[in-house]
Amino acid sequence: MCGIFAASSSFPKLINVESVLSAIKHRGPDDQGVYISDDDSSHLGQVRLSIIDLSSAGHQPMEDSTGRYVIVYNGEIYNFQELKKTLDADYGAINWKSSTDTEVIIEGFAREGIPFLSKLNGIFALAIFDKEKNVSHVLRDPLGIKPLFFTSQNDSVLFCSELKGLLTIKTLKRSLRKQSLAEQLAFMYVPEPYTLYEEFKKVDPGVCITYKNGKEVSSEELFTHIKKTIQFSSEQDVIDNFHSAFSSSVNRQLISDVPVSLMLSGGLDSSAVAYEVMHGGGNIKDAYTISFSDEDRKYDQQSDDLHYAKIMANKLGLKLNIIPAELDFISLLPTVSRFLEDGISDPAAINSYLICEAAKANGIKVMMSGQGADEYLGGYRRYTAEKMIGNFPKILRYPSKLISELLPNNLPGRFNSFNRRAKRFLQLAGQERNDRLLGMYVWGETNKIAGLFKDSENINIGKELLELIDNIGTDDIIDTMMQVDHKYDLMSLNLAYTDRMSMAWGVEARVPFLDFELVHIMNSIPSKIKMKNGVPKYVLKKAMEPYLPREVIYREKAGFGLPLRAWMRKENEMTKYYFDPARIRNQGIFNPEALQTMYIENLNGKSDHSNLLFSMLSIQIWLDLQTF
Repeated sequence: MCGIFAASSSFPKLINVESVLSAIKHRGPDDQGVYISDDDSSHLGQVRLSIIDLSSAGHQPMEDSTGRYVIVYNGEIYNFQELKKTLDADYGAINWKSSTDTEVIIEGFAREGIPFLSKLNGIFALAIFDKEKNVSHVLRDPLGIKPLFFTSQNDSVLFCSELKGLLTIKTLKRSLRKQSLAEQLAFMYVPEPYTLYEEFKKVDPGVCITYKNGKEVSSEELFTHIKKTIQFSSEQDVIDNFHSAFSSSVNRQLISDVPVSLMLSGGLDSSAVAYEVMHGGGNIKDAYTISFSDEDRKYDQQSDDLHYAKIMANKLGLKLNIIPAELDFISLLPTVSRFLEDGISDPAAINSYLICEAAKANGIKVMMSGQGADEYLGGYRRYTAEKMIGNFPKILRYPSKLISELLPNNLPGRFNSFNRRAKRFLQLAGQERNDRLLGMYVWGETNKIAGLFKDSENINIGKELLELIDNIGTDDIIDTMMQVDHKYDLMSLNLAYTDRMSMAWGVEARVPFLDFELVHIMNSIPSKIKMKNGVPKYVLKKAMEPYLPREVIYREKAGFGLPLRAWMRKENEMTKYYFDPARIRNQGIFNPEALQTMYIENLNGKSDHSNLLFSMLSIQIWLDLQTF
């Protein structure tokens, strides 16, 4: 895992690659290197986190054996040893100079060109410069697991693993994209390909783009094979194929020359990964989890993750490192915001940050994560809700909205969680299709979010999400929603914050549920089996029944979050400062009166605006760090 920079220019430019790499050094503290073409039109840079082959033989930028091609690369290729054997068999024994996956990529590319890249299975972003043709090829993995930002300005196109690297180049224009602020408030993230800047975007996943002298000359979609449907003979055939591919994925991703550990929430996904790791003989001694106080949990009514994490740790013989969550975790936001630079305000990011901090302090460089199962196997509550509403008699839908308005906004004690969800479900059931689907993704009423802006005329929340739903156009709305989540909650949020928070500490996070072979299988499973009889993640649960405690498999779903409602209902100096009406008014972006009304309603329990206010707090902290 590393950080990379690449630039293609139409005429020689003075780009300080060293300053770019310095800004992203946390991603690769072990080594760094720079390549500049003879005519100064191509620049490549890399900071290295050594995971496989820790020697200097893995130094980048790396050339192929002929010297024609140069690569910078961020990530891990889990099937590189298989590809290496195939290359030797097809082209004769190659004089390998290292045991790195980087060398396999560049030697394979030198022999087979762009089609070779479609054989990769892993997490990656890369740039390859062809000295002979004077062209650069850029590619990001097809699931968007690894980041790659770019901007096209001044007759140049520039790429970097993090925005902060590009922002060191002072000649680049940057301006605030207010629509992105609205999307961050609505979703807790900015959907790809956008960022909080008008001029900067994220590279489309799975598309190899070729540039010459700063101009795009061609593009080619790769990895189309993982979208082809596999036919299964029976439900048991689905479960068996899934479990076999899942076990293989975990085993592949254990490859490392440095210590590996686990993120263990006690939920089904992380517990399944933990079991397969230990069952496959992984040399892992410990795992990491977050704990909440009983007082904080009573507001959010989250299930006790620590209880289930302990069950799994004891079952697998793992030492469990427990990090207690406390109110002053919010004080970490200014620090965390420097890494969550592309518009993320999910409090779960703080979990990942603290877990990776603790792991790094113990010498861990690789962490296994359970992300990806919800979006591919039907784990989110909104899928269940939409399925239930689809079976709701139309004559009852309008009255359900009226009933929801009669339910209180908050109830004391353990019934509050049920009341909150029931009220939300009844509200959605009474809405028309587009409003209902959008309502399942946003953290607040769209009109109230728009009303937070001083000028709301050009704010449009959810337009692109609804267009994506229509463009997918399947007859199965649950399958459509899962496909939407591949781009939205998975790529733009969960994978994004996991990368930023882990790499802030120079730790690599791996996601076995997103192995390409496993994704190929999951893409082929009908949603009626993924959620059979209304059971979310039915296939995963059935696959793991012989191996995990039933209470872990069938526990209530809990997000990988923090007790946000408890924290945001307590007034503190940070919110007082950032939500001060005079400060907001001088800023000139938001409506101070609307924000103050929302803030007071949340404090006195009249309405629950916790997520929306947390996003606003994150935005205000981010804006404080900016210069436009």
